[in-house]
Amino acid sequence: MQIETRDFGLAEIDEKDVVTFVKPILGFEEYTKFVMIMDQDIQGFAWLQSTEEKELCFIIANAALIEGYKPSVDQETLDALGGEYTEMWLMASIKEEVAKTTVNLKSPLLFNMNSFTAVQAVSEDDLPFRFAIFGGKEK
Repeated sequence: MQIETRDFGLAEIDEKDVVTFVKPILGFEEYTKFVMIMDQDIQGFAWLQSTEEKELCFIIANAALIEGYKPSVDQETLDALGGEYTEMWLMASIKEEVAKTTVNLKSPLLFNMNSFTAVQAVSEDDLPFRFAIFGGKEK
């Protein structure tokens, strides 16, 4: 299937790669279908592109980039994903000075790539919404 993307123009994607957010991204509740677009030259980051709205695209960072990051996830959130998640990603805010890029540690995106479902969790842990991924300091 072809979709219009914000950053890559017309893109051919496999329909089976479309992820459904069963608990939508906060503030974007009307959009639930997304696809992850990766660039092999940019490790640890991806574009989360809506298949429903070409201008809706988020830059996300793999949570594995944050050493020791393991937020608590409530049972209701896990149940929405069928009891498990296989990948955790973080919303990123890319700054003009890339070294000042931040990620949201408070509300990770959890993916179950077995069922192609996802949620945006809100951790009860005391975690920052803006964490400098390259500097490791809260902003």
